[in-house]
Amino acid sequence: MKQQKKPTIVESDITVAQHNELVKARFNMSLMETRLFIALLGRINKGDTDFSLCRIPISEVSSNVDGGKAYQDVKEAVIKLSSKVITVETVDQHGKREIISDPLMATCRYKDGSGFIVAQLNSFVKPYLLQLKGNFTVAEIKVLLQLRSYYSYRIYWLLKSFSYNSNTFSIKIEDLKTMMGIEGQYPNFYDFKKWVLLVSQRELTQTDMAFSFNEIKEGRSVKQVEFIINRQLSLPMEEELNLPNHLQSLLSEIGVSLNSMQEISEMLNSGKIDQDYIYFVIKELKDKKSKGSIKSLSGAIYSAITKQHLMEVYLSEKSQKIYKQPVTAKKKEESKSVVKLKLKDQEEGFAAMLKRKVAPAKDFTTYLASLMAEGFRIELINGEEYLIKD
Repeated sequence: MKQQKKPTIVESDITVAQHNELVKARFNMSLMETRLFIALLGRINKGDTDFSLCRIPISEVSSNVDGGKAYQDVKEAVIKLSSKVITVETVDQHGKREIISDPLMATCRYKDGSGFIVAQLNSFVKPYLLQLKGNFTVAEIKVLLQLRSYYSYRIYWLLKSFSYNSNTFSIKIEDLKTMMGIEGQYPNFYDFKKWVLLVSQRELTQTDMAFSFNEIKEGRSVKQVEFIINRQLSLPMEEELNLPNHLQSLLSEIGVSLNSMQEISEMLNSGKIDQDYIYFVIKELKDKKSKGSIKSLSGAIYSAITKQHLMEVYLSEKSQKIYKQPVTAKKKEESKSVVKLKLKDQEEGFAAMLKRKVAPAKDFTTYLASLMAEGFRIELINGEEYLIKD
């Protein structure tokens, strides 16, 4: 079992993913429980095959970190989250329904004065959070952490799961209540609308899942809600980013969010940074990641690019290359910067991005054509096809 040796802070600029069955599963949480769950999601790395035992700073889940009330609040969240059960109902290929009800946590504990919670997700929920291959939904940590209502949190994920295929969808009110674990509450639709729908609508207005809704009646009673996702208020889509396709694909594959890529794009197009600096940052931080000195590669790359942490090193190395001693024509040619990408790897990477709904083109043929337009060519080297750009 892996264990984090010391408390770590999750970078806010990373994405987390859940299988859609977990998005629609039946459970209920307080705000602090929800934030603790988000903190655990943020500590899952792509490629993990098991859950780590995590140490989560209290400051990450609560603004109240001192005194008896802080202990009482954390104690209550730890006890409730430890007993939380996730219920998923599925239908197999033969139409047989199955209800799966599993505990969410393997352990969750807190010692007064320690400053952190020790927690680990239960292995039973691994199919919904690890090694996701399809039918899953991705969200940004920074968006989730700004939400102050559990209802907003659940509706955000629900809207997100439908948003890849449609701007609208309808759901029975009773099914929505069941999903949120509030069956039997708010029997009067007016109260449900006031405390669940309108609260969520206000909170999500400044996110990529801003929405409006219609009430669908059967007779005189409201039985369903139709959600309409307001795309004009949403965060940028891939096609709206003014980034070179190869660079956009590279950042997406690393896990840099759309909002962050938009910021990088603006800096690039304003002349504050250049493409070479971005490639330099990616190379340097990938090397550090391979040595274990970086936990969140996407967060580190975003921070280094936008805050220009490595600019001084980059300019120093760049000036050395510009003003170095002249060499022979042959050596100049050898030292010329060449981008070489294995075509098979690019195709596999594109397929993965297509499944995650973050591909920069509708298919690989279109994507390949855009790379060729940027100056790449295909060459056969030792029996394998490569994309080459001088």
